[in-house]
Amino acid sequence: MRKNKLFAVLLIVPLLILTAASARAENARETYTVAQLQSLCDGIVAYNGCGSYQDFIDNNLCGSAGVSAEFYAIAVSQSGNYDFSRYENALLDYLDTHEVYSASSREKYALALSAAGSTDRYISDTADEAIGGLGLMSLVFGLHLLNNGYDSSLYSVDGLVSEILSRQLGDGGWAVIGSYGDADVTAMTLQALAPHCGRSDVSAAIDRALDRLSSMQLSSGGYKTMGAENCESAAQVIVALSALGIDAQTDGRFIKNGSSVMNAMMDYRCSDGSFAHTDASNENATLEVFCALTAYKRYCYGQSSLYQLDHANHSAPSDNSGSGDDSPQNNNSNSGSGGSSGNPNRSNDTDRSNADNSDRIGNNDAADTPQTDENGNRIIVINGQRFIEATTASGEMMTINISETQAPEQSQGTFVRPTHGSFQSNATADTQLATADETGGKGSYKPYVILGIVIAAGGACAVLYLLKKRNKKHYIAVGIIAAAGILFILLTDFQSADSYREPAKTDGDITVTLSIRCDTIKDLPKVNYYIPDDGVILDTTTFTADEGDTVYDVLLQAAKANNILLDNRGADGAAYIAGINSLYEFAYGELSGWMYRVNGEFPDVGCQSCTVSDGDVIEWLYTTNIGKDLS
Repeated sequence: MRKNKLFAVLLIVPLLILTAASARAENARETYTVAQLQSLCDGIVAYNGCGSYQDFIDNNLCGSAGVSAEFYAIAVSQSGNYDFSRYENALLDYLDTHEVYSASSREKYALALSAAGSTDRYISDTADEAIGGLGLMSLVFGLHLLNNGYDSSLYSVDGLVSEILSRQLGDGGWAVIGSYGDADVTAMTLQALAPHCGRSDVSAAIDRALDRLSSMQLSSGGYKTMGAENCESAAQVIVALSALGIDAQTDGRFIKNGSSVMNAMMDYRCSDGSFAHTDASNENATLEVFCALTAYKRYCYGQSSLYQLDHANHSAPSDNSGSGDDSPQNNNSNSGSGGSSGNPNRSNDTDRSNADNSDRIGNNDAADTPQTDENGNRIIVINGQRFIEATTASGEMMTINISETQAPEQSQGTFVRPTHGSFQSNATADTQLATADETGGKGSYKPYVILGIVIAAGGACAVLYLLKKRNKKHYIAVGIIAAAGILFILLTDFQSADSYREPAKTDGDITVTLSIRCDTIKDLPKVNYYIPDDGVILDTTTFTADEGDTVYDVLLQAAKANNILLDNRGADGAAYIAGINSLYEFAYGELSGWMYRVNGEFPDVGCQSCTVSDGDVIEWLYTTNIGKDLS
């Protein structure tokens, strides 16, 4: 294997030298002008089928008021002077006919009304009743309301700031759950704290949080959330940096390997003007990019941050029917202390988790989407994304992002950003796509293909010379194409199904059993023909393993021995099994996916961090309700 790699490197060096100057130019990341960013915003409006911002307000935003329009309304309002009267009426009509029990949802609607210049009492009532009613994010968005001049009987500005600072984690970040700072939540918290950076304790907390965000930034310039690099996380960081007066394109703390966080966000732009979450056009990603671009433009023009609203109107509140006295009260029994202690996602008013209401929230909800899902789990909203607060099979509280619930397209095996580690794509029956390190040993085809590319490139250069095409750009282009082809060959490996298969180990130090089942869906309509009728993908089978092997190592061994396809979406050392045997998470609802048990217990670590012991019984099980349906 090492000889093959050395051979490949020796072949590619001349081409790399030939194209070094061009490569440097190619790798240099662009710095965007305000005019270019404005053009991207205009492109998003055009993507939504509108020829002007006013048209976007009067048609799209009015049509989706209360459902998915609110953060667009805030960003458009912060982009210029437009007539929001129709949108205001549409949102108030929605609030007149829908009870909104979620504190953070109420705050979102109140901010949108304020951005529209409304004086409706819904805004002041929300500030007076909802802040702190649903954990950290209701504190953050409540602070946005107070930052815009509204008063609250629950908190003073200083008290609310202190409450948020008290929730800063040891690593300098904030999170809605867990003990490690989350990029999105940390950025959103900074957005609210930014106007108070003159306070010494706030300034110190912001510095710690910025250090946390800088350390979390990936080599691409982007960020991960829930184990996956995505567009929205980069967008939230840009909004935060802009609020703090930090240039997201030039500040060295937020540039990695020459790529700024702005570059990372732009990598997700689609040809139609929209933006992708990870690998396909996504409405929520497009929305958050629009907000980020607006925030950055305002920073460049010396204007206030995205959530310090230009058109907030503090005139005497009007009494719009249905949106004032009739709006539901926040019955948080501990509202004065800012919500529950302990898990920041759990509201003190637990009775509301089973309330029968019809609050439409999220990005693509239907008109009758309930505030709780069909399993009784509370749906909450964090900056336009939908989350479920649920209890796992082991009794722990967890928050799950359910903004995207579609299973991946079957039999594609291609991703914009390939995962690292052991990725076996859901490819065709004849080929598998694996990482280069897992194959390419003796007899590998790679050196021969690379040699063929070099010969072809040399031949092309010779033909150009004979045709008297002496412009060096032609030869540089040939070199770039050849180098790209060689890198592609080095980084991928096409295998036949037979070469993917490997017999199970027989010389391991310990013995374990493993099974893979999807009994929970065997009686449900099948999403594809790979799902076995009896729900058994792999019956209980004995495998040997070495000391220090993990549950993931055993699963990978089992998959190769039985030709079972895996889709690992995690990073190196943090495997995340999104699909087994072409059965993917979210295929049977927003709480569906793969879980594993060891000796009847659900470990609290990832499968690549859970080492196995002699005699362990490992089960991979498909759940439709985060383990509650697993006996």
